[in-house]
Amino acid sequence: MMSKTLALRIVLFFRIALDAAVSSFPLFLQPSSRRQLTNTDTCRSSRSLHGKADDNDPVAVAVAVTSRQGEVDHILRTRRTINKFHPTLMEGWEEIIQDAIISATYAPNHKRTEPWKFHLLGSETIRQICELNAELVSQKKGPKAGERKLERWLQMPGWLVVTCQKTVSSSGSGSSEEDGNGETTKVTISNDDANMDISSSLAREDYAAVCCAVQNLCLSLHAAGMGTKWTTGKVNFDARFDEIVGIDAKKEYVVGTIWFGTPENAKGKMYPDAPLKKKTLEDVLIRSA
Repeated sequence: MMSKTLALRIVLFFRIALDAAVSSFPLFLQPSSRRQLTNTDTCRSSRSLHGKADDNDPVAVAVAVTSRQGEVDHILRTRRTINKFHPTLMEGWEEIIQDAIISATYAPNHKRTEPWKFHLLGSETIRQICELNAELVSQKKGPKAGERKLERWLQMPGWLVVTCQKTVSSSGSGSSEEDGNGETTKVTISNDDANMDISSSLAREDYAAVCCAVQNLCLSLHAAGMGTKWTTGKVNFDARFDEIVGIDAKKEYVVGTIWFGTPENAKGKMYPDAPLKKKTLEDVLIRSA
């Protein structure tokens, strides 16, 4: 009679092989369970792992855990910066963006300040930003370069500007914020972000949280079949940019603009090849005694 250990190994082998085969399909052609993990799926997974019926079934538990980890790793390792998009957004894109923003707000946030805001731009605002950027490029590289840049930027179908609140000091006068430990910290609003190199500053914590939120956003959109590009060009930090987008420069600052849309396949591939890594695992993993 086949042992449980051998049965587990056989099941895991075939499940991993199946996952590898399905993972080669474009994300938007894969079953919805592989594209996004909904709250319902989470509850169902929790029940299957912790319910009485499965407690004594190591095969079911191992398969469930391996499958979910494989799906997450696949999303993490296939996300790319996309430079070319289809000119129109996919059907239902607004709901996808809203879901992605919700996922973004689950990013690590040490002080629980929720410092992020997401500005979804309309067509008129996008055109004004594109024209402002073309003006900046023309001043530096000439009018022809500005025209080329204007044409390219106008081709970007979706625009989302992500900002961080300007709570940049943990001392002085200002409003009170309660951290995760129930302690209260005084914070002040400032236009000077120079103290972000101070490891204990709230500004550093908030900026890191917003960057994590951007990563969550990009991964969620990738899982739904949409590509992204996180841009931080000079135009993002021009005072006129704030005015056009409607950003309150006294309370928030731009972390970046996210272009989003359906990726335009390059050489028949769903997503570009991963850039060659300069460092190996041995280079970045440091073990201590």
